[in-house]
Parts: sequence; structure tokens; C-alpha cells
Amino acid sequence: MRNTPQRTRSYASPTRDKIFIWSAVVAGCGIMALLGRHAAIHRFGTDQFTGNVLFAVFFVLSIGLYCGFQSVIEDLFNRLSALFRRREVMAIAETPTSKKVSVSTTDVQEIQEQCSTPIIETACVAENKEESKVVIPMNENRPFEVLEIVDDMRHIRFPDGEEAYVGMELSDDEIMIEKSYNDSRDYDAELDVYLDSMTDEERYDYEDGVTRIQKKREYDEDVGFFSSVCIQDVHKNPDGSTLIEETEQEVYVTPDGSVYYLEDMGPICDFYEKHKDNIESHEEIMTRKQRCDEAFNELKRHEELYNLEQVSFICAYITHTMEQFMESHELDKLHNNAKIWTVNPLARFDAVQLRSNHLSKEDLKHLGYNVGKFLKLKGENIALFIKNVFAESFGTVQVGTIIAKLADRNPGKDRIPLLSAKEMNYLFEHYKRYKTINLDIIPKRLAEEEVKAKLEAAKKKNRT
Repeated sequence: MRNTPQRTRSYASPTRDKIFIWSAVVAGCGIMALLGRHAAIHRFGTDQFTGNVLFAVFFVLSIGLYCGFQSVIEDLFNRLSALFRRREVMAIAETPTSKKVSVSTTDVQEIQEQCSTPIIETACVAENKEESKVVIPMNENRPFEVLEIVDDMRHIRFPDGEEAYVGMELSDDEIMIEKSYNDSRDYDAELDVYLDSMTDEERYDYEDGVTRIQKKREYDEDVGFFSSVCIQDVHKNPDGSTLIEETEQEVYVTPDGSVYYLEDMGPICDFYEKHKDNIESHEEIMTRKQRCDEAFNELKRHEELYNLEQVSFICAYITHTMEQFMESHELDKLHNNAKIWTVNPLARFDAVQLRSNHLSKEDLKHLGYNVGKFLKLKGENIALFIKNVFAESFGTVQVGTIIAKLADRNPGKDRIPLLSAKEMNYLFEHYKRYKTINLDIIPKRLAEEEVKAKLEAAKKKNRT
């Protein structure tokens, strides 16, 4: 890049006061930590490792304590240093063009040495303050003009109009040497060398303003990852000792947790390359899986709805059959037992009380049989339910006896008719449509089934 007017450079160095403060803080914290380590080892008898740990803890805590009170400590240091340092003199120098600029220095004699004529005593207006102002005529041979003083920097302007910020500790010769070096640089030639060292891709990016950044790929749960496992070979030595050889082995872990060693990856890749045209893609597999999941969830919803309808039907049937023989709170207990029975046939059921003895043991067995067969339960599950729920009537009856006599009838005396699983399904279909229990539809449906069976038999006979 060529030299242009009004260009600004900075030749500043780090602030010496802050470096000194931090050096002193680090040294002090180190000394305190060493003293703590020495006391822990020689005074309290701890081992070397514990002493080293305590040294690190004391050192970190000391640094943290300083950081917490940094502003207070630095303010105290600045006040103490102000008592012993020389007063700073702010010199106002006048250029040949009668323009006044500010120059900071600590010694009036140093200012006098930089001027072509001695400083008139009346030119220094010393006030009873930390800073003084001195009016200094600018030497014609001075290589640059000082525009302003900003902290520890001087804002200067060279005769060619170029501006720069330079540190107060740099001499005029050092500033001019640096400027001469910068002015002598051939930025176009340096740029040509830089472009020649580029690769084709780098040159393309530079000419077209392309910026490339490295971005990490984000993996989801459907993508596996590479890892490593430790393979151990155990060897028993003749002297009774054991030698264990451990080898780190690179592996690939699939989303389902399957582990493949690198030596297995070659055949797998070969198989994929050979059959990839006939293998479903990952997206196709995931789509098919998603469809299967949706179908399963839909089936599950239907099953849950069906179960709810089953429970509702069983409770309605029990109410229709038993409400005249039980109190309302006992009927609620029977409903709760039936709901539990639909999900756990071997659960512990609460016993219920009947209002009177109008129902025989056969009637109670018929109730359990009808509901149990509708739920597709075995005879022993039905017998256990009957014995536990109607404990007052079947407390002394063996389960085997109940199983053997579940389907016994007492024509003319049964108050609860014995129904088959098919007849209970007739009632269930009628309940889903009309939300009522009507036992009269059972003979009608049986008659319809009989007529349909005769028609099918007649058709088969005519075909033959």
C-alpha cells in the first residue's frame, strides 16, 4: 500500500506502571503460597504432594483476592507513586508558523535542550499544582509537528502531511527511522509476492471476495459415531503374576448400539457398493418406519378406545343385572373390581355384600362366567374372581369346585342367565350402537344366524 496523506500510525509500548503492579502482585502471591507450602510440610507434617496442592490453592486464592480488591490496591499504589515521582511539566511549544502545541516532559532542562533558544524565565507560568505549563518556541529543524498529547501517546504530523500516534518514550530519531522504513516499502511488490504464494483456490477466493469458514457437522440421533475401545490380552506368567496387554481399537457405533470394528468396515462397504442399487436409502427406511409407527399408534388408539368401550359395557351390564340386589356403594365396588379385572386378571379384589339372599351361587357364577368369557379369560381366572369378590357366598368353596360347576344351570330358578361369549358380543354390539343393555336381542340374533347358516348350506348343496 502506498503512502497517503493523513495516514495515522501508532508506535506505542505497554504501560510500565501496570506491568510493574502485576509483576509485584504475582511475586507477592508466589511468596505467600511458598510460605503456606513450607508451613504445611514442615510445621504440620503433610507430604510433598499435599504441600504442592496447597501451594497452588494459596496462589490462586491470592490472585483472586487481588482481583477482587484491584481497584483499591491500584488507587493506593498511584497515590504512593505520585508522592515520589517528579512533577510532570506540560510544555506548550510554538511552531515557526506561530501554532501552539502541547508537549509533556518531566524536566524543564530537557525542554530547553530541545529548543534553539533558551527558555525565558517569564515563559514558565508555574502554578501550585501537579502540572506546569511552559511556552516553548518550536525549532525549525524539528522533523514533525506535535498536534496533541493523549495519555502516553503523541499525535504528530510529518511535513508530508502524514499523521501518526507515537509513544512518549520514542526519540525523534527512532520515529523518523520507522517512518523512513515504512515509506521505503513497496507494498505493490509485497502484494505480488503474496499472491504468487497462493494456491489456485486461495487466489480464486481473494479475487472474488470469497470467505471460507470451517463448520462442524451436527449429528442427530439417527447417525452413528466413531469411538475407541480397549482390547485386553491377559497372560498368566509362570511366577504367578499377570500381564495385561491393552490395545486401543477404533470402532463404529450405530444408532441402535451395534459396534463394528474397523476391520469389519471393509466387507460392509464392499457389500454396500455391490448392492447399493437394490438397497433402500436411509430416507426410505426412515419413511417406512415412520409409516409403521403411525399405523401402530393408530391401532393403539383404536385398541384403547375399544378397551374403554369394553369397560363401559361391562359396568352397564353389571348395573343392569345387579342393581336390584346390591346397595349403590357396593355396586360401585363391584364396578371397580370389574375395571381392574380387564387389565389384571390376578389382581386382589375387594369383597362385596349382597342386599339379600335372592341370588343363588349359580347366579353369581353366571355373572362371573358371562363377564369372564367376554374378556376371553380362562376358567381358573373366573373362579378366583368369583371366590374373592363374593367371599361371603364362596368362602368355604374350593376353586376347583367353582371351575367344575361354572356352566351349571338351574332351569326355572336362575335369575341371571348363563350367556356364551358370542351372546355377550351380541349385547356388546347393541350397546355400542344404542348405549343400552337389552337381553331380548340375543334370541333374535341367534335366529338370524340360524337362518343365514341354512341359506349358506342350501347354496352349497345347489352348487354340488
